[in-house]
Amino acid sequence: MNHVGYPSSENRLNSILEAVDAAILTIDTSGIIVECNHATSRMFGYEKQFIVGKNVKILMPDPDRKQHDSYIRNHLSTGRNKIIGVGRRVSGLHKTGRLFPVHLSVARCIEKEKIYFTGILHDLTELDLAQSISNRLGQIIEESANEVYTFDASTLLFTSANRSALENLGYSHEEIQRCSPLDIFTGLSEAALNSMVQQLVSGKKRRISLQTQFKRRDNSLYDVQAALHHSRAFDPPELAVIVQDTTEKNRLFESLHQNQRFESIGNLTGGIAHDFNNILTVVMGNLELLSSEVRNPDNLELLEEAREAAEMGARLTRRLLAFACRSPLSPHTINVNRLIIDLSDFLTRTLGSDIKLKNNLSDSLWDTDVDVSELENALVNLVINARDAMPRGGRLLIETSNYTHDSRYVPAIELEPGDYIRISVEDTGTGIPDDIIGSIFEPFVTSKKGGKGSGLGLSMVYGFVRQSGGCVSVCSELGSGTTFSVYLPRTSQAVNVDDTSADNSPASASGKKVILVVEDDDRVRKLTLKRIRGLGHTVIEANDGFAALEVFKRNSRIDLIFTDVVMTEGMTGYDLAVAVRALNPDIPVVLTSGYAEDIIDADKLLESGLQILRKPYHLRELKEILLDNFRSTG
Repeated sequence: MNHVGYPSSENRLNSILEAVDAAILTIDTSGIIVECNHATSRMFGYEKQFIVGKNVKILMPDPDRKQHDSYIRNHLSTGRNKIIGVGRRVSGLHKTGRLFPVHLSVARCIEKEKIYFTGILHDLTELDLAQSISNRLGQIIEESANEVYTFDASTLLFTSANRSALENLGYSHEEIQRCSPLDIFTGLSEAALNSMVQQLVSGKKRRISLQTQFKRRDNSLYDVQAALHHSRAFDPPELAVIVQDTTEKNRLFESLHQNQRFESIGNLTGGIAHDFNNILTVVMGNLELLSSEVRNPDNLELLEEAREAAEMGARLTRRLLAFACRSPLSPHTINVNRLIIDLSDFLTRTLGSDIKLKNNLSDSLWDTDVDVSELENALVNLVINARDAMPRGGRLLIETSNYTHDSRYVPAIELEPGDYIRISVEDTGTGIPDDIIGSIFEPFVTSKKGGKGSGLGLSMVYGFVRQSGGCVSVCSELGSGTTFSVYLPRTSQAVNVDDTSADNSPASASGKKVILVVEDDDRVRKLTLKRIRGLGHTVIEANDGFAALEVFKRNSRIDLIFTDVVMTEGMTGYDLAVAVRALNPDIPVVLTSGYAEDIIDADKLLESGLQILRKPYHLRELKEILLDNFRSTG
C-alpha cells in the first residue's frame, strides 16, 4: 500500500532512469526497442518517440548490425550468456552516421513470461579523448629533455621517472623506485623535504623552485633547477618534480662573466700600460741622453742599473698588454713541432735534473700563423709554471695534435668551429686549488708562496692566444697534476723559409731633414725633440693633431711627421695621417704608441707606407725607423 503523497515505484524508477546520464533501453527477443530514456535520444540523435518501436539495429554499425539477430537466437536456444552480465566496448551509430565508442552492459529480465534485454550504454568519446591527450602528454613527458619525476608524499619514494631522468642519473625504473629525493638532491635534509611536501599538499604553496645539484648513481654531480608541484590526480598524494639540467647554461654564464671580467681588467691594464709606457719613454730616453755625456765609470754603472730597471718596467707593460690582447703581433706561418724541438734543450735546462721532459709530437701537425717569439714566451711560461708545481720533481709532457672543433658537441671550449692545432703541456705536479682555478688567467693571480712570481705569466699566455684567434683551457686535479691546452687556428699557407738575404745593416744618415713631432704629453714631446735634434734633424712641434695639420698646411719644408696615435683633443694620429696624405700623398708618417689598441687599423695604414714605433723605444730604434722612411721616399 502506498503512503499518501509518496510516488509509486514505477514513477520513482522512471525518475531515476531519466536522471542518469547513461543511455538505457529495453528490447524484446525480436530486437524491437520497447522503452528508452531521454539520454538514449541525446546519445544517438533520434527523438524518443522515433526510437521506441524500432529495431535496435538502427543504433549499430556493421558487423554488429548483421550479427545481432544471431546473438539473440543463440542465447535463446542455448542459454549461453556471451555478453549478458559482462560489460564490453562496442561502437554506436549516430543518426548522422558518425560512429562513437560506447561501453555496453546487458541485463536479462522476464516479465509476464516474456524475455526482455536491458542495455546500459556510456558514451566513451570524452574518455577516449582524455586518454588520448593523456597518452600524448605522457609521450611528450617521456621524450622530454627535462627530467620528470613523481614521488609519494608519505613515503617520499619515487613512483616514476621519465627517460631523461633515468639516463642522466644512471638508474633503472626498478632502482629509482627504491630511491627518494634525499638520495639525489645534494644538501637537502629530510626535515626540509618534509616541510616542502607539507606546504604543497596543504595548498599553502602551488610550486616550490630551487637551484641545486643532483647526484648521479656514480656520485658525479650536475647543476639543476628543480620545480616541485603537488599532483592532485593521485591518491594517495604524489608530488611531481620537473628538472632542467643547467650545467651548460651555468657554464655559459660563467664563461660570459669571466670574459666580461677579463675585458674590464684588460681595459684597465691597457690604460695603465699606455700611461706607464709614456713615463718609461721619458725615463729611458733621458737615461740614454745622460749616458752620452757621463764619463765617470761609477756614474755610468748607476745609469746602466737605472736603464735595466726601466727595461724591466717595459717588459712588465708588454706582459700586461699581452693579457689585454693589445700587444702588437708579427705572425708568421710555422710548424709548431719545429719550434718545440728547437726549444727542447733550453726547456730541459729550465726544468732541471729532477723533472723529465718528454715530447709527443704529431707527425702530421697542421701549420699555423703565429708570432714566433710570443709563442716561445708562452711555452716557456707554461713550462716554468709546471716546474714550480713540481718541487720534488716529476714528468712534463708536451704534446701536439690536430683538432677540429664542433661547438655542437664540445661547447665547453671557446672556439669558433674549424681546424686548430693543439699544444698540451701536462705536468705531474700539485694541481691548482679549486678556489683559484677560475681566475688563474687574471693578472697578478698566483698560487706561489713567498712572493715568488709576478702572476703575469698565465695572463700573458691567455692574452696572446686569444689575440691569435685561439683559446687556452686548463684541467687540473689536486695531487695529480695540471694540463694546459693551447689551441691555435690552422693555416693553409706554406711555411715561409727564413730570408737571410735581407740587408739589416744600419743605414747612414741622408742629411738633415725637417720633422714635425706631434705629441700631447709635454714630457714625451720634449724628450723626442731632444733625441731627433741629436740625430741632426730640424724639428717642428705640435701638441695635438689639429695644430699639426695647420702647421703642415703652412710649411712645405716638412719631410716627415712623427705622431702619437691617441691624443686628448680628438684627432688621432690616424686622422692626421689621412689628412696630410690628402694634401701630399708622398709625405712619410711614422706613428708611435704606448699600446696596440691604438693601432687597430695599422694593417691598412701600413699598406699605405705608415710605420709604427712602440713606446718605450731606444734612440737606435728611432734612428732606424726615420732612416727607413727617408730611404723609401728618396
